[in-house]
Amino acid sequence: MTGAGEEAQARAFVALTERFLAIAPEGVSPLGAGILAALHLGIAGDSRSFARLFGIEHALVLREAVALSEEPGLVVIERRDARTQRLWLGIGERARHLLG
Repeated sequence: MTGAGEEAQARAFVALTERFLAIAPEGVSPLGAGILAALHLGIAGDSRSFARLFGIEHALVLREAVALSEEPGLVVIERRDARTQRLWLGIGERARHLLG
């Protein structure tokens, strides 16, 4: 991806994260909104990739992903790796609906 393409993707990510924060259920954190935005944009589909890409501790991403999965329809945990604790995530129907 070119520098301009990466910049456009970064702008889209920030805009979508802010949008999720504005419309998501109470209690969704900025990190949670970022995970939702990354899933929606196809930037990172698993917890480890998201943590590496954004320089966040994997444990924090795991905790937030699990919290999002407990909120009906926001995030679906599609697969788990017991050894690495990596979670593969999908965006839920409710999150898609919120984006309209």
